[in-house]
Amino acid sequence: MPARSVVRRAGGKRVLLVGGAGRMGRLLARALRDAGHSIAIHDPGRRLPGFPSVPLEIAAAADAVVVSVSLEATPAVLAELLALSPAGLVLDVASVKGPLLPLYAEAARRGLSVASVHPMFGPGVRSFEGQNLIVCDAGVPAATRAAARLFAGHGLQLATMPIGAHDAWIAQTLGLAHLLSLLAGSVLAREGVKVKSLDGLASTSFRRLCELAAPILHQAPDLTLPIQARNPATPGLFDLLERELASWRALVAANDLAPFERKLAEARAVLAPSVSAGTSRKAPRRRRS
Repeated sequence: MPARSVVRRAGGKRVLLVGGAGRMGRLLARALRDAGHSIAIHDPGRRLPGFPSVPLEIAAAADAVVVSVSLEATPAVLAELLALSPAGLVLDVASVKGPLLPLYAEAARRGLSVASVHPMFGPGVRSFEGQNLIVCDAGVPAATRAAARLFAGHGLQLATMPIGAHDAWIAQTLGLAHLLSLLAGSVLAREGVKVKSLDGLASTSFRRLCELAAPILHQAPDLTLPIQARNPATPGLFDLLERELASWRALVAANDLAPFERKLAEARAVLAPSVSAGTSRKAPRRRRS
């Protein structure tokens, strides 16, 4: 398909989705189309009904190219794309950025318009409304702003950070939530606790733990494992958890209220404000259900 066949809709952008027939790609394709953009898909061997399939060279005519492939494939696909020196915005949606840093640094030196985003939600969401999306600055501020504009108008909550800070933040937040959920599930499985049998027996705090863990335990393993295995900050997270577990174990063994209260106050100062805010926002929704 020649480049001129990619048509810009009025007010929209010509967007090429590389890997657009995958789970996240399908979500992005439909959401960006609904926002008024013209979407084409490059995904060898797969098609997405309702969207044109095009060669990668169509990137030359695109206003934006979004790479939405597996974590394993992202560096090679991004390198192939950047070798074409596309004039428009280039970005990825990967949940780990470390392997991409050299590619983006070189692209920025070459004057390419590069940025990176991380949707902080899975491909199963029905709407972007109220979801979070991180926009990573890869050294080209104008491209960072363009990436934010591309995803504006969907009801997303956007935040920006340097791409080099991304992986540590993800390990401390998303990686931590996943890991604690995996740990909770495996402990219950090892102990033979069956959550379905807990009606009338479970505390409110345990039910909330199950509400956190269950969606993570049921999502596709090929989404969960790479978030842990491919993030270079993950080993540090494991080390930190081991140290903190040892610290709490010592405090409980000592059965001394004063140092326990001090450590609890440190944890409460960090976590409690965001938990309280989240609870207050969600309370009306629970009351209506």
